[in-house]
Amino acid sequence: MTLRTSMSPEQTLDYLNISPEDRPDALGLLQAPVTPAVEHVLAHLSARLGSTDDSNPALGSPAAPVTEFDWLTAMLHFAPEIVAWHSERGIPEATSRATLADFGRQMAINRRVHQRFGMDTYKWLNHVFSGRIYQLGRLQYLIHQPAAQIPGVSPDEWILGIHIPEDGGLSAEAVAHSLALAAPFFAEHFPEKPVRTANCESWLLDPYLSAHLAPSSNIAKFAARFTPYGEPHNEPTDAVYFTFRTRSMENLAALPRTTALQQIVLNRIDAGGAWQLGFGSLTLPV
Repeated sequence: MTLRTSMSPEQTLDYLNISPEDRPDALGLLQAPVTPAVEHVLAHLSARLGSTDDSNPALGSPAAPVTEFDWLTAMLHFAPEIVAWHSERGIPEATSRATLADFGRQMAINRRVHQRFGMDTYKWLNHVFSGRIYQLGRLQYLIHQPAAQIPGVSPDEWILGIHIPEDGGLSAEAVAHSLALAAPFFAEHFPEKPVRTANCESWLLDPYLSAHLAPSSNIAKFAARFTPYGEPHNEPTDAVYFTFRTRSMENLAALPRTTALQQIVLNRIDAGGAWQLGFGSLTLPV
């Protein structure tokens, strides 16, 4: 397929915020010949651009697999397409860069977790490269329709899913500023999908966490913004992964207990408890 080539490889790496440590390998992917598997992913990305389909397909087959590095290579090549699409929708360059920087962020996290170049969360980036998620200040917002019943929200209503990138603190001021940007941004750039409600699905909304944190803590203040809905369900590894950036539940005793949050996460597991995914919604400020 024919792609726009308005960005040099170096500009692509800059736009995607790829760290110096990961740049040589990323540049190698960009400069390598495009294989049929990469073409397969490129066709998928092209078909999804601007789509509301949020599924993550298993491309390829056992005989002809599409690998993690095929996905990464395709996304690197596709970057000028999503940048141009943002521009055509009138999305400011600063917002486009902040949103696409999640690529480099996820790559850097992968190196910390696995000590290698790559990205085990590459399918999450489908949201970024389809134009469905945007970082506005501290938070990311994914435009979608609810998968579960939310009080006061119809099944075909557009809502914003709030996600919290690894990007510093979660102060009440930063959260309030971000929330204030959301509704005006989507009203301007996606007027055909009006939004008034946001939801969040996260271990940060596990009721146990707010009950054991000081009410003045940033996380407790964040959780208090949401009206709970549905029943929390067990996701035992989420708290460990997002607190310590390890997917292993073995040898937890070796993990640090320096902060109050680290202590709460590990103490609950030590006591035989399981961390849960909580669900909450809020009305966006206008």
